[in-house]
Amino acid sequence: MPDGGTGMDEQMAALAATAANAVVGSLATETWERARVLVGGLWRRPGQAAEARAQVAESRELLLSGVHEADEQDLTALWRVRFRQLLASDSDAARALAELVAELGADAREKPGRSGTRHTELRAEASNGGRVYQAGRDMTNITHR
Repeated sequence: MPDGGTGMDEQMAALAATAANAVVGSLATETWERARVLVGGLWRRPGQAAEARAQVAESRELLLSGVHEADEQDLTALWRVRFRQLLASDSDAARALAELVAELGADAREKPGRSGTRHTELRAEASNGGRVYQAGRDMTNITHR
């Protein structure tokens, strides 16, 4: 790979993660059908497109069933991997994936209070016995002495 390939890989990984968050975040909203159509449009062969649309519907059913608390995170990871594989195999997929993110992101911005998945990146460094506490959501710290 040419110099800077790692930067491009990081950009594609970030795009895949953002797209996965957008898709899974839309599954519990009225925009899920649009997400299903957009995801199906990412794959070029008809069989692949139909399978991708079916996978979006299955993901929605799993998410709405509420069987496991971690389902949303697991689905996001699954879609992130699928999108990364797509990006690796199709040079035109980045543009289409960016359009998907823009459209689903616009839908999210128009619906304040939506409880969709958001990508949160936390970085910290502790030294000299220091402690770091980070949370993407709720956190309770209890100190017993």
